[in-house]
Amino acid sequence: MDEVRYMISDAAKLVGVEAHVLRNWEKQLELPISRNEMDQRYYKDSDIERFKKIKQLKDKGFQLKAIKMILSNLDSQDTIENENEEIKEEVAQEDASQI
Repeated sequence: MDEVRYMISDAAKLVGVEAHVLRNWEKQLELPISRNEMDQRYYKDSDIERFKKIKQLKDKGFQLKAIKMILSNLDSQDTIENENEEIKEEVAQEDASQI
């Protein structure tokens, strides 16, 4: 199944901000936003969710520097959780092959 791609105007509406805000956040927070063959930004559902988190933090009064650190920590935590899941799966497979 193909993943849904949103243009910046649609993404901005979903997040509840202006398009220039998304561009600013992308630049300031160094977010990896995909681009199509014509070098236009497109956003995936995961990008929309990340922008919604950013907007929530901004609404709570956080500055972009703090948000950048928070996102970095969240990404690190996700990486650790993914690695832990992979290790658990490997151990389970080894245990199953020994039976």
